[in-house]
Amino acid sequence: NCKTFGSCFKVVLTEYDRFSGRSHWDTWYFDNEAEARQAAIDYNTKHNTAASAPDWYVRADYEGSVN
Repeated sequence: NCKTFGSCFKVVLTEYDRFSGRSHWDTWYFDNEAEARQAAIDYNTKHNTAASAPDWYVRADYEGSVN
């Protein structure tokens, strides 16, 4: 577990709702930077395909190293 034994890399998922704003959805931790960056890209590529922002969606953002 990287949070216990060393460096972690964080991806934060944020829920966006046209009517109630945005809120924290989830946080994912990874053992290496490449996996964290790719997870955010993969999530957004799979789930955020609309040409414009829909009424509700979740976005993943790579937020860097956590020690």
